Amino acid sequence: MEKTISFELRFINNQIKRRINSIPILQSNDIKGIYGHVIGFLVENSHREVYQKDIEEHLSIRRSSVTNLLSQMEKAGLIERHSVDGDGRLKRVALTQKSLDIHESIDCEMSKIEIKLRDGMSEDELDTLFRLLDKIKSNVENVDKE
Repeated sequence: MEKTISFELRFINNQIKRRINSIPILQSNDIKGIYGHVIGFLVENSHREVYQKDIEEHLSIRRSSVTNLLSQMEKAGLIERHSVDGDGRLKRVALTQKSLDIHESIDCEMSKIEIKLRDGMSEDELDTLFRLLDKIKSNVENVDKE
């Protein structure tokens, strides 16, 4: 059977998700791996106000999925949503102290995972990989436009 890009990417994605979900700090705090991505995004963007739409775009997932995700994170005490003056529908997303406290551990473990993923690859190979992944992302975005 011929290899397909979609199967190979899905397989790799599943393997990475399993590894992320096995991070001890995530398990001990009953935190899903996707929460770590949101926390990381909020930390990286702590210099500005972040709204649900920003998280939707960053994670490339639908509004309803992000709404559910943020609701779960809020119940877990990882984020707070604050109303914005002048627009009651718009909510600013902010980290709680709990999520700030666990971020450093998550970040350290994610760095270890990234190092393992890059193991044995030269800078030229990494450049080629990221260039090809960008092409695939672009192709996926254009599938429905044709």
